[in-house]
Amino acid sequence: MPVIEWENRFHRALRGSNILVSIDGVDFRIMEPSPFNPKWYSHKFHGPGLRYELAICIRTGDIVWAYGGLPCGEWSDLRLARDVFIFGLREGEKAIADRGYNDPNFFDFPNGNNDGKKKQVLARHETLNRQLKQFDCLQQRFRHDLYLHPLYFHSVVNLTQMMIDHGETLNSVDF
Repeated sequence: MPVIEWENRFHRALRGSNILVSIDGVDFRIMEPSPFNPKWYSHKFHGPGLRYELAICIRTGDIVWAYGGLPCGEWSDLRLARDVFIFGLREGEKAIADRGYNDPNFFDFPNGNNDGKKKQVLARHETLNRQLKQFDCLQQRFRHDLYLHPLYFHSVVNLTQMMIDHGETLNSVDF
């Protein structure tokens, strides 16, 4: 039984709404692969890492998308989203994102004009990123074979969604 369901973005959606999810990238530390290659470099913590993206249903706070496990320096947030995420959006549908997703065809981001609700949505996303890193396997520098990291990541994401399902919800947002 899958825990993370893309179609769950429609739960409690307002009729006619074309913005159903927020998306954000999150980086995790890894051991420096040898030989050195700048493709692993994360600007978020100035060291080697793997990048993932997560999408949260705005209305329910459920995690509806998890993808990645790719070298941080080679895969920007926007490139990662363009790889798969945008193809899951319906025509005219957009996601709330930060400025790292600078493509107004698929993403809506705070622009300084009456953006309180969008900023709340993005702040909730940062809360989720912090919750994931409460698990030591994602908080500490990953010291195992890199092919295992996505297994750990998806396990933690599924456990976190199960915790949300059982009452440990993220802060609600009125959007």
